[in-house]
Amino acid sequence: MFPSIVADIGGTNARFALVVGEQAGQFVIENISILNGSEYATFSDALRAYMSQLDGVKVHSACVAIAGPVEGDAVKMTNLSWSFSQAAVCEEFAFNRFIAINDFASLAVATSALLPGDLVSLRDGLRDPRGNKAILGPGTGLGVAGLAYTGKGWLPIPSEGGHVNIAPATPLECEVIKAAMARHGHVSAEVFISGPGLVNLYKVMCDVNGAEPRSLEPKNVTAEGVSGEDQNCRQTLDVFCSFIGSLAGNIALTYGAKGGVYLGGGVLPRIADFLKASDFNQRFSDKGVMSKYVKDIPVDLISHPHLAILGSAAWLAQF
Repeated sequence: MFPSIVADIGGTNARFALVVGEQAGQFVIENISILNGSEYATFSDALRAYMSQLDGVKVHSACVAIAGPVEGDAVKMTNLSWSFSQAAVCEEFAFNRFIAINDFASLAVATSALLPGDLVSLRDGLRDPRGNKAILGPGTGLGVAGLAYTGKGWLPIPSEGGHVNIAPATPLECEVIKAAMARHGHVSAEVFISGPGLVNLYKVMCDVNGAEPRSLEPKNVTAEGVSGEDQNCRQTLDVFCSFIGSLAGNIALTYGAKGGVYLGGGVLPRIADFLKASDFNQRFSDKGVMSKYVKDIPVDLISHPHLAILGSAAWLAQF
């Protein structure tokens, strides 16, 4: 099986790495290289460019996490012009095995290979080591997936859960969603729970408070919210964390996530301490007659720097 190539192919960057073995039950990952996807006409060109950096190492297999749909043998990128056949790539590079997996499905699989040091606890609980897991990742968009143990390995359960309707739980949130409907029409979870969603929520919060919104980026909203410099930003972060708590609890119920809920994406690590001190935990727990069901489900923030690469390695190891 080793060495194997694993990769995380996004709309801009193509991150490649080499898995050279396992040590103490963990994958040994080396030679991480980031290529600009737009500089290569095809996926094969990018893969060939990475392999040229490996000094002739014979690679036996590869698994790539792709930002886009993977339907049978066919792969088509969402934000790059690349499309390819998995079987054709396998033959072209004389691999024993070549597998493509959706990038968020890869993140889900990665949770089966994380160490305690890769996690920041947001909520203590009792984790069933073979129980279903749920993964929530606010970034450019909002990814949602589950993970189930099959008896032989871990199976990702992808979804479009980021596009479910967002639900209010307080009078203020009713006003927020009413104002958001005037701006956006349909108000999905992703409208608020994402990087761009932070700005959307800030503008709506200004509408509710009768204030004129400034032209801010997500990093400005988080910085001024955490510092308390701007009260609309502060209130935005408070409601943002409450919405995440409610949605994370909903997803825990949906997937039966006795194996834990994991939060990833690029937004939350910047506000980890704020999130811990917020109403996140209370909102996660407040599930009416099902509050007892989620009472002991742990929630962790993922801090691993190359999660999709780890997920690709874990997925490949199951085949």
